[in-house]
Amino acid sequence: MLRDLVPRGPGLPRRRSLASCLLLAASSSFTSPRPALAQPSPAAQPSAAARPSTAPSPPAPPPLEVVVTGTRTPESTQRATVRTRVVTREEAERRGATNVGEALDGELGVQVNPSSYGSLGNPSAIQIQGFDLQRVLVLEDGERVIGDSGGAIDLSSLPLGDVSRIELVTGPTSSLYGTSAIGGVVNVLSAPPAHPGGSARARLEGRSRAGILLQGSGAYRGESAWASADASFQRGDAVALDPDDPTTALPERSQRLIGLRAGASLGRGVELRLRGRWIHDAQDGIETRSFPATATGAPRRFVYDLPEVTDRLTVHLAETIDLGQGSSLRFAAGRQWALRTSDRRPRGSPERDLRDRSGVLQSFEAITTLAEGQRTWVAGARFEVETLEQRHKTTTVSQIDTAQGDTAEVPWTKLGSASLYGQLAWKLGDALTLMPGVRGELHLSHGGAVAPRLALAYRPAPAVTLRASGGQGFRAPSAKEIGFSFDHAYLGYVVIGNPSLVPETSWGVNADATLSPDDRITLRAGGFVNWVKDLIDISLDPIRSSDGVDTYEYVNIGRARTAGVETSATFRPASWLRAEVGYAYLWTRDDTNDQPLSSKPPHTVQASIRADLPWKLELVTRFRGIASTFVGVDEPTSPGGPRRALRARGFSTIDARLARPLWPSSQVYLGVRNVLDVQKEPSRSDDVQPDQRPLEGRTLYLGVTAELPWEDS
Repeated sequence: MLRDLVPRGPGLPRRRSLASCLLLAASSSFTSPRPALAQPSPAAQPSAAARPSTAPSPPAPPPLEVVVTGTRTPESTQRATVRTRVVTREEAERRGATNVGEALDGELGVQVNPSSYGSLGNPSAIQIQGFDLQRVLVLEDGERVIGDSGGAIDLSSLPLGDVSRIELVTGPTSSLYGTSAIGGVVNVLSAPPAHPGGSARARLEGRSRAGILLQGSGAYRGESAWASADASFQRGDAVALDPDDPTTALPERSQRLIGLRAGASLGRGVELRLRGRWIHDAQDGIETRSFPATATGAPRRFVYDLPEVTDRLTVHLAETIDLGQGSSLRFAAGRQWALRTSDRRPRGSPERDLRDRSGVLQSFEAITTLAEGQRTWVAGARFEVETLEQRHKTTTVSQIDTAQGDTAEVPWTKLGSASLYGQLAWKLGDALTLMPGVRGELHLSHGGAVAPRLALAYRPAPAVTLRASGGQGFRAPSAKEIGFSFDHAYLGYVVIGNPSLVPETSWGVNADATLSPDDRITLRAGGFVNWVKDLIDISLDPIRSSDGVDTYEYVNIGRARTAGVETSATFRPASWLRAEVGYAYLWTRDDTNDQPLSSKPPHTVQASIRADLPWKLELVTRFRGIASTFVGVDEPTSPGGPRRALRARGFSTIDARLARPLWPSSQVYLGVRNVLDVQKEPSRSDDVQPDQRPLEGRTLYLGVTAELPWEDS
């Protein structure tokens, strides 16, 4: 069924890891009870040194990381009640990433592989715990992202230009975030300027495949206000797997971002923040269709141009009132527009097959955090109104005339929801934290849903952290699933929406243990199990047939289970060396069809090394191995015959990056993604032997980053 499925000490230099500054500052943009302008600067960190010639000294403790997504309250990653993984912008750049999708494709237990979604146009959709598409919630600064493609939020469409870090929470999280948080939550966070006065940052990068990336930001931070402007441009040539076929696996793409962020202290304990951003994404793909020879003509091949333009505009306003003693009140209002136009044009013909899609999301949220000794209460209310419309416009040419068509493929649909949620973090001593929570959400289209969660964290010793959580997730039917009308009568079928759909629901249990006997080694192990029912899919049998046309609709027909384990180890044997290794196992079952879920790799192995070498060189290498994956079953060759399981072959990738400072607060780097040049074969038919290896082969890149002020290096 889920087939689509600390202050600076005296005498220390002012240099400090930008990541830590941004982490602490950004946390307040989400739920921090205290304005960021009043927060002290974190502790400085010495610069990375080359390998010493004498015996290495013990490595310094890692900088403090503050996370907010798992509990909606700022916590350090080491003591967080719900494990929250963090990918900082600096780490994303070490991975050679230019967008959120590339930043997350190296996370253990997470899959971001466009080859798995060929039927949707190869978007960079994320899989967590065996769930994908609309069953993983994607947020930006705590606000839900709209503008999906076939249910998938394309993470490659989210650039890193104004990103401070990405937080990742796995498992059902609907008790805090509502619909779609079945597999987990991805929260892309920005941050205010880390330095007082003026500051700036720029990144210029060139890539093979005629790619170029240009990012820049400038900011000013005063005593009571700050402002930051962000801009980026990126382009890359198309990827065609077969040199004899112009069909593109990845389209030619250009993307522009313009953003403005600002904040001000309006009075004692009151802070206002504003964020506005526009992303323009233009793609140009090519498709070919071949027709065999007939008695009256030779074989023919038609070439179609596939232009697509997407505009995303976001405006978000938040006010935080510091009530003192760790308590706060926060109000947030936002509006998003997602506008997409996609066309299919036969070359040399005036015919067109165009789709215009427009979506708007308006939201308002109020959150209060009350600190009461060992107990911290969080209570909130959220209201959303989302509208969606998709029109299908056609131009057909015949020997007689030219005909124009304009139909509502998804009629203007309005969805509204209201929710109340609450959570208690109760510290039962220094070692144990208990955190119950619940959310009730009412939808205008299909009624309500209630999602409870209970989480606990236990630290029997400073080196040991044990966590466990259990809760419910749900996903409300989308506007497309409710009001869709996909008319392919000329091919013999029609797909329609169903306003009687009910939400998908799941139960999930997660547990993990972390052992850090000293600063040199960290060991982690965890596991999970999920049960989900009422999965929404297209009906297996037509609901009616007339004049040779079968009509199908979206229905609640599926049940599935997923389970898995993850283990990882991080070693810091010396101040100049860091190594990581991890393994993830995933088991899935589509209980409706009695088979595994499609395109969910069961085994993943990965390893990485980061080393500070002589001459101030930094080397980063990463390895990732993916096992053979079940994709589906073929049709029997004879009536009643056996059906053969179709599996995509496994593959391995290696990335490498070498960097060196140029002048204070700058760095030049050279890297290779997919060193082994593993790539999908163009001649392989997915009906015979599926191939889900990367669409993009070996990619070389060379770039430079620079920051101001220089004296902070």
